[in-house]
Amino acid sequence: MSPMTIVAESGASKTDWMVGGRRIRTKGINFSVMSREDISSVVSCVANEVGDGISGDQGIFIYFYGAGLVTDTHKEEMTDILRKFFHGASVECSSDLLAAARALWGDSPGIVAILGTGSNSCSYDGTRITANVRPGGYILGDEGGGAALGRRFLADYIKNLTPGTLSERFREQYRLDYADIVNSVYKSPNPAGFLASFAPFIIEAAGKDGYCRSLVTENVRAFITRSLLSYRQGNEILEVGVAGSVGMACSRWLESIGKDYNVNFRKFMSSPVEALAGYHMDKNSGIL
Repeated sequence: MSPMTIVAESGASKTDWMVGGRRIRTKGINFSVMSREDISSVVSCVANEVGDGISGDQGIFIYFYGAGLVTDTHKEEMTDILRKFFHGASVECSSDLLAAARALWGDSPGIVAILGTGSNSCSYDGTRITANVRPGGYILGDEGGGAALGRRFLADYIKNLTPGTLSERFREQYRLDYADIVNSVYKSPNPAGFLASFAPFIIEAAGKDGYCRSLVTENVRAFITRSLLSYRQGNEILEVGVAGSVGMACSRWLESIGKDYNVNFRKFMSSPVEALAGYHMDKNSGIL
């Protein structure tokens, strides 16, 4: 019987799993904000869903890419959790940044940008990450991502600095008062996800509303100038691939504003997991 390969790509908001040719979505896994028990609960759901399709003598190969997997300790802990539910599995745990690099560029070099709930970036030589500008998280950085966009909008909204008609639409759609917003930002288990949840509203409004368009363009410029330009050597044009739902939604602004800085946004993908499955199929011929 052929071995089973499981590829997972996890961000702060969701985890996409590819099991053979089947795609499963669960809540996000992030060691920065989640306990071991919470992470185990997510993995348990996947194991239960695919358990009937795994034979006792079937080899299992798991490639897990996740947000917050920044230390060897985190990688070892994630490996232990996966092996608890997938007994005898061979497990490789890496960062979501390497996931995006492999999905976007394969074995070729390029600059990688992740624009989802948060943001991240790196220089990739076709094998490994050679440079990384620290993203800083939703408080200290994450420029370009959904949380940074939502944070800026809400900061204006609670002070009545957003245009009146836009404020009315926002109130009608979300039904949030000041206490709801403050409690969700400062007391909820996933404040970044809460802030990023308003990004679709802002980006959609940016097509017609000048205020929202300014927020989006400022967010994009901040990401380019504070992160991407650090990878430039000399006067070269930066070739950038983008992963993440916010990156896809903001593609026209990225392409347009990028020209001001000799940054060429060449590739866009919402989720890397299918490309990752293909990457590992090529590396492990016949496994998938």
